[in-house]
Amino acid sequence: MALQVRTALAALGGALVVTAGAVAFAGASAAVGPAPAPIVQIVQAAQATCVTDGNGFCTVTHALGKVPEAVVVSANTPGPFNAFMLNTVQGSFTATTFQVRAMFTQTAPKTFGQIWFTYAAYGAAAPPPTTVTTTPTTPPASTTPGMTTPTTPTTAPSAGT
Repeated sequence: MALQVRTALAALGGALVVTAGAVAFAGASAAVGPAPAPIVQIVQAAQATCVTDGNGFCTVTHALGKVPEAVVVSANTPGPFNAFMLNTVQGSFTATTFQVRAMFTQTAPKTFGQIWFTYAAYGAAAPPPTTVTTTPTTPPASTTPGMTTPTTPTTAPSAGT
């Protein structure tokens, strides 16, 4: 019986230590969100198709509206023996197009063939608009020569009246 009591007390003590450690760890964390704040990007995703040239290249038109920071492509192969690798071409990104290259192997391009794929073009977010606030200034007092401010004469009360 004493062994069962000691085992139960040991288990209870271990549970208390684990709980206390979790509470201490949770209390030490003051994180509210990611730091620095994540940058929201502009994304344009679409399905595309084109016919490659004699070297396996194809130019794709996109509607991102700016030069993409990155383009991710994924080949869609309609048949079991039509597999090809698809990559974007380094340095080909413009504000309206980018190039892809389809390859059967590392040295054999898919030439003069139709390819189907999806892509996602990522552009950096535009910086938030800056607002300039101006405070109205009061015009200075008139300093035109010959202009004086009219004064009203005052009389002091007499002491014995």
